Amino acid sequence: MDKNSLRRIHASAPGKLMISGEYAVLEGASALVAAVSRRARVALDPIDASLGVADGSPSASSGSPDATRFPPEVLLTREKAEALFGAVTMDLHLDVSSLRDGERKLGLGSSAAASVATAAAVAAAQGRDVDAERHEILALALEGHRAVAPEGSGADVIASALGGFVVVSKDDDGIDVESIEPAPSFVWRVVWTGTPARTSDFVRAVKTLADSDRDRYEESMSDIADASSAFIDAFADDDVQAGIEAVRAHHEALRTLGEKAGVPIVTPALAQAAELAVAEDGAAKPSGAGGGDVAVALFADEASALRFETRCKLAGLVLVPMKLGADGVRSEPPPVLS
Repeated sequence: MDKNSLRRIHASAPGKLMISGEYAVLEGASALVAAVSRRARVALDPIDASLGVADGSPSASSGSPDATRFPPEVLLTREKAEALFGAVTMDLHLDVSSLRDGERKLGLGSSAAASVATAAAVAAAQGRDVDAERHEILALALEGHRAVAPEGSGADVIASALGGFVVVSKDDDGIDVESIEPAPSFVWRVVWTGTPARTSDFVRAVKTLADSDRDRYEESMSDIADASSAFIDAFADDDVQAGIEAVRAHHEALRTLGEKAGVPIVTPALAQAAELAVAEDGAAKPSGAGGGDVAVALFADEASALRFETRCKLAGLVLVPMKLGADGVRSEPPPVLS
């Protein structure tokens, strides 16, 4: 093992926001996903033999779901990272508190970010350059996630590993990934509905629709794919007005899909966020599978976004401060103790 394993190793990876392409990305449509400034943080600690700990098993962490267990994706990714980079007999600590509201997930891809950061920590413990190994780390975390959720798009893992804004599309040959430059005219806000969503339940309902009424399902997928494509084009051209129109169309397409599938993809809180955004000449839509979690809102200027914030506060909706287009996975220096 590398001498780095004799000291504490720190790594972090960003959470994500799905900007466009939900559901339709599973059928080959292009989706846009953004890394966010809220990060999962992991540490690997040298084992203290004097405490009788010698097997490298994960330690308890306030950042894991129940303070004793880690998401299975994290443990699988660690296993695969050690198989590639070398065994690391060190205790794992995980902190995803910035991607949660207390015990509730915000829908920012905390498990994906934790998996990516864990692979990075293993690489760093073996003396690897995390920046140079980003694509290897991405592949390891995708393998770990596929073992738990084999039908996912992988967009959350990709954003956490690579950072920035990424266009993702999926076909029989694999996943195509293209980084895209930020659009300076696009002003973002993120709204927490107060209700976590169970993505698997909504995906299952949509799959049931696909089996029972293929024509209506494909109609919705086409509408979402068109809205996502229009948004990606607008983003690439820095055309914020076209982007706002595409977000509105995307929101409506997701609402209609939910009605067809019999599930509330657009909840009353998400519908209210969209209405408040329109009142300030912007647009908002669910980010991810819907049913709760967060909405992403787009405006042409900061003044409109600030007025939207005021409307949300009066309506009881919570703004979640974050920046979009954050840096991807990275090794972190040890914290400075005061």
